[in-house]
Amino acid sequence: MTIISSQEIILDNQKFRFEIYPYEFKNSLGRTVAFLQEYVISNCDGEVKQSFRLYKTKEGNWYEIDSENSKPDKIIRELKSAINSIETGFESVIS
Repeated sequence: MTIISSQEIILDNQKFRFEIYPYEFKNSLGRTVAFLQEYVISNCDGEVKQSFRLYKTKEGNWYEIDSENSKPDKIIRELKSAINSIETGFESVIS
């Protein structure tokens, strides 16, 4: 699988690393519904390991596929916000 990009984010003194992959979302009949970017995010340090898979359309809208990410979670919102900031050129450390 081809990595489009790989970067780091720091949230509340936790370091996360994310990698972006192309993702083809298919319906139950196997027909392609959308081409998305898959963000595979994991924390780089700490005792509790966390991993997230987030999806984004080319228009910049976040798309929820995995049921474990479907609940509104503060860390997921902050990760999405940080990624948006990086991608729009307003990169900063969020703490």
